This record gives sequence, structure tokens and C-alpha cells, in this order.
Amino acid sequence: MFTGNTKKNRSRVKLQDSLLGYATIFPATFVLIGFFGYPLFYEVYASFTNKTVGEAGNWVGLANYSYLIHDPTFRTASLNTIIYVTCVQSGKFLLGLSVALLLQQQIKGRNIWRALVLVPYALPGFVAYAVWRLIYNPDVGALNIFLMQIGVIDSPIAFLSNPEWAMPSVILATIWKGFPFWTIMFLAALQSVPKELHEAAATDGCNAVQRFRNVSLPGIRPVILIVFMISTITTINSFEAIWLTTGGGPGSATTILPIFAYKSLTAFQIGQSAAAALALVPVLFLLVFFVMKRLNKDK
Repeated sequence: MFTGNTKKNRSRVKLQDSLLGYATIFPATFVLIGFFGYPLFYEVYASFTNKTVGEAGNWVGLANYSYLIHDPTFRTASLNTIIYVTCVQSGKFLLGLSVALLLQQQIKGRNIWRALVLVPYALPGFVAYAVWRLIYNPDVGALNIFLMQIGVIDSPIAFLSNPEWAMPSVILATIWKGFPFWTIMFLAALQSVPKELHEAAATDGCNAVQRFRNVSLPGIRPVILIVFMISTITTINSFEAIWLTTGGGPGSATTILPIFAYKSLTAFQIGQSAAAALALVPVLFLLVFFVMKRLNKDK
């Protein structure tokens, strides 16, 4: 009899704790659904309609997606997105890791250099890309003046209005703006690797490259995956870097999917704009799935 009452009391306490837990997280869940769930649902719904500004629109099924597949500008924007994200992420990774390895060494003024590295990341996007527009200016830009003085070019290049140079120019500016995030994350991860492992590897005769490959790299791999995922998502959805430098031009040379979606929206084609924006969702889901799978394997 006593045992039965004890079990009932435990079940009652567990039920009360569960109800209290659900009641505690309900406000946050409601906010998340309201601020994230509803806009996403509305965007998915709008992508299946021919909705425009001021009109409710009718259900058109997959017509918007079919239109995008056959739209040469959308295909160009998709290819530009792949090129842009691949080059930017590769540049951020290589530069971020290289600078992190350098700042980990016992160099003079190391703390000052660590602070200076954060300057590009701390600058507002508007200021950073305004500076790069000035650097690329064909008349007074520092880059053209420097290249002409060392004899690389004979006449100024309009980097941001030349179809061949526009995308590389934007990629360089984006790498400069974003690599400090990678550097700081890699630097923190490198410092968390036990020094005893490096000392043991050095005792066994491993050189610096071997110690990095066999000790440091495995230790920072989870951080690399997480930083890669976060940075790739932000880069795929990048807007200000291109909009503040080239506006997606010249022509469609630097138009990526967020720029394409924005231009569709400014043309009052809400349905097409929503469909273009949702084209990125499957890619992001696959990216998150891949990273989470790799992280689970490393546990």
C-alpha cells in the first residue's frame, strides 16, 4: 500500500514538472512560430500563386518554379551564386586559417595584431563596401594607381563596371570583410588543443606540418564544420556586399539569387520573388544535414 502511494506521488510530481516545463517554453514557442513559422508558411504559399502588390493573386501551382527554370537570368544568377559562394568560402577558409596560425605564434605585438584583424569584421557593411568602391574607382582608386605605378596595367580598369572584373572584385571585398570571423574562431579552437599533444608529437620527430595535420586539424575539425555551415548560410543569403558595390551588374554579371529575388520583388512579382528565394532552402537543408552528420561521426 505504501509502495503504491509512493509511485502515485512520483507520477504526480513528474506530471506537474512536465506541465510546468511545457508552460515555461510555450511563450517562446509561440514567439518562434509567430516570427519565423508564419512568414515561412506565407512565403511558401505565395510561391504557388501569381500574387502581386495590391492583388491577392490566384493559385498557379508550380508555374512560378517552371518560369524560373526556363528564365536565363535565373540560371545565370544560380551559376553566379555557386561561383560566388565557392570562391568566398575558399578564400575565407584559407586566409582565416593562415592568419589564425600566424597569430597563435609568439610574435611581437600579438595582442595588437589580434585586435586589428577584427577591424574589417567590426566595420558596418555600408562603410566597408563604400571603401572598396573607392578603392576600385577607375579615376582615383588606390588599386588602379598602385597597379599603374608598378607597371602591371597601362590604363585604369573600371573593376566594378567591367563584366570580367566585377565578380572577382566583389569576391575579394567579401573575403576581406568576412575572414576575421573565421580567424577568431580558428584561433580559439587552436588554443583549446592541449599543448601536451604537440610536445609529444615533436618528441616523436614530427615537423610543423605533420603536427598540424595530425594534432591541430583533428582538434579543430568540429569548429571548422560549424563555422563553414554558419558562414556558408550567410554567404548564400548575402545581399549587401553585391548590392552596395555593383547592384548586381553590370548586366547580370554579379546577380546572385538574393539579388534576383529582390529585383523580382521591386517589379511587384511577389510570387516569383518567393519562389526564387525558396530555391535556396533545399541547398541549406542539405548543408545543415551534411554538417550535423559529420559532427555526429566525430563524437
